[in-house]
Amino acid sequence: SAPSDTTILLQGDTLNVAPPGKSPALAMTLSAILPGMGQLYNRSYWKVPVIAGLGGYFIYTFLENNRDYIAYRDLYQAGLAAPASGDQNTLAYHKSLRDFYRGQRDSFGWYFLLLYLINIADAYVDASLFSFDVGDNLAYRWNPDAVAIPSAMPRVHLRIRF
Repeated sequence: SAPSDTTILLQGDTLNVAPPGKSPALAMTLSAILPGMGQLYNRSYWKVPVIAGLGGYFIYTFLENNRDYIAYRDLYQAGLAAPASGDQNTLAYHKSLRDFYRGQRDSFGWYFLLLYLINIADAYVDASLFSFDVGDNLAYRWNPDAVAIPSAMPRVHLRIRF
């Protein structure tokens, strides 16, 4: 006998027991708390290092660009405070680097946010499709004779075999 939380599938003379489904809400919550946790819950183990690697790279690059942004922002502000000691080319150079690193920092912040949201959506989809049958038997049996069709209408028979 099968446990009460499983689905029994009859295929010919064999009895297959489908694995119990996963909760999409729990998978999303776990992924929201710690990215990759929903994938562990759904047994998609190979996705965890991908999420962790990309997340770590985005955070590291964000912090590096933020450090460079602060350094060039301070140099630019120091040049503005003492205009006699700095020339305009150096001031423009510091300003362009400040703007560049601020843009890079912001971009990697958006990349991380996008990865975080995709991680949650992936956990939801994976949990929803956890008990989806991906077996080799893709046959579909349809009996058009069971449906009352007037005899005056032409019939079309379609048979697909793999």
